[in-house]
Amino acid sequence: MPHFLKIKKTISNKISFFLIQTEMYFKLSYQIQALFVFIFSCSVIYAQNKPNIVWLVCEDQSLFFSAYGDSTSYTPNLDSLANHSTIYTNCFTPSPVCSPSRSSIITGMYPTNIGTQNMRSYKKTGEINPHTQLQYYSPNSEVDFKFFTEYLRSQNYYCTNNTKEDYNMETSPLAWDESSKSAHWKNRQNNQPFFSVFNFGITHESSIWSMNYEHLDDEIDQISLPEFFPNSNEIKEDFLTNYKNIEKLDEQIGMVIQQLKEDELYDHTIIFFFSDHGGPFPRYKRSIYDTGIQCPLYIKWANSKTSTYNDQLISFVDFAPTILDIINFKDTHEFDGMSFFQKDDRLNVYAATDRFDSSHNKRRCVRNQHYKLILNCDTQTSIHKKVEYRNQMQTMQVLDALNSIKSNNEYFSFWYQPQKSEYEFYDVINDPYELDNLINDSNLVNEINALKSSLENWMRNCTYDAFSETQILDLMYPDKIIPLKSSEPIIEQIGQSIIIQPSIIGASIGYKKRDDSSWITYERGQLLPARDVNQVIQFKSGFETITVNITQQ
Repeated sequence: MPHFLKIKKTISNKISFFLIQTEMYFKLSYQIQALFVFIFSCSVIYAQNKPNIVWLVCEDQSLFFSAYGDSTSYTPNLDSLANHSTIYTNCFTPSPVCSPSRSSIITGMYPTNIGTQNMRSYKKTGEINPHTQLQYYSPNSEVDFKFFTEYLRSQNYYCTNNTKEDYNMETSPLAWDESSKSAHWKNRQNNQPFFSVFNFGITHESSIWSMNYEHLDDEIDQISLPEFFPNSNEIKEDFLTNYKNIEKLDEQIGMVIQQLKEDELYDHTIIFFFSDHGGPFPRYKRSIYDTGIQCPLYIKWANSKTSTYNDQLISFVDFAPTILDIINFKDTHEFDGMSFFQKDDRLNVYAATDRFDSSHNKRRCVRNQHYKLILNCDTQTSIHKKVEYRNQMQTMQVLDALNSIKSNNEYFSFWYQPQKSEYEFYDVINDPYELDNLINDSNLVNEINALKSSLENWMRNCTYDAFSETQILDLMYPDKIIPLKSSEPIIEQIGQSIIIQPSIIGASIGYKKRDDSSWITYERGQLLPARDVNQVIQFKSGFETITVNITQQ
């Protein structure tokens, strides 16, 4: 019998309410936490110079973990990690699907601000996208952005990614020292600080139908579905599969943690565990409700021995500035996000949905600690959108079959209805699944109008929010040349040294030393010994990447 049957499921349909109430007793106050971070940062900077950082990133998971009240899966490694971590209960992605979400993580920018909001708009081949009949493209954005790991590498961090990228744009050749299935901190120089990302695909949506578990009847009977799903054994089987996938995820994460311990690095390493967006099911992934945008987040600080809860609002765009804050790196680049440790907490989080494969579902939302406002930009279509990829899941097949005979429950009848209201408004404390639309509640007019104003302001400040994908392409590539041509970076020799300037505003510059296989990030104004430089590279999303060989005189 699987381990998770030995542990009774404790999650309730009011899990969010439970968590918020629990945090009243267990979370640190902001002032105390800020003091802790300051003390921690100082101790790291002076005792160890620079902290090591590891990201453990799973795919397609909501709060299906014991730290959030759901102990269905047996996860000893994640439970142990949680016991040493700050558990964040209000972490959100700005997009509930992988590529746009990952673009926000790696850049610290909103997808609608840099033009990465459509799933999926980039492919290395540059061929025609069969879903849109438009050419695949990497964004040539009006807004300057970089892969934040370039800044880490400029501070001598060894940066590795194992192995998924999927940023909805061309990956900067300066982003990683290694990005492969073998990428690992072990390959760094002695005592070099590292930032290592491990991506785990076992919990991806596709594993719901590709993993051939044999489910026992008593296993299925013990699964309790969220209240908005019909009581179907087929749907329970999909949830059960997901819980078993989480157990496999736990085993894989345990292997990485064990490697840290064997290398005597665990205690002194900062570890993030999170998912790229919400769960793999219909009305989770691709959905702007909290089931689609709310993500688990544990952060184990160096030498932490206790667990605390923190309910501050966090967006994925905050990750990049937070990491740079942790290593005490100051830069003039402006992110859309903010460090977790700024004096003032974030008041709102924002999210958007646009194209998913061939389906369009333009929705926007703003959420604070208590309420959430959703804007449906197209009111003449249903909330449900047909996604062929998702139709392989039996949960989706059950919902479609029930809908075809008008036998769905009240919620999914609403999900399929051919029109939707312009606005939805929810009390996310008392209605965590967002089932009771309060947009017409006269007692909440002030709260509704305040969030409307915030959402309108956010949308107005996101460069590509208002445009269709065709319009975005026209703005970025008016001459239909993808990628854009560029000239070589400007290399000036000063005596026995060289200085390099990009030929494109905002481009990243790197170089290789002789007999060196990896690119080194170049800092503006840096003088390099000419005899040491073998190649120079220039990268900017949307432009062809230029490599220049340096000939010795």
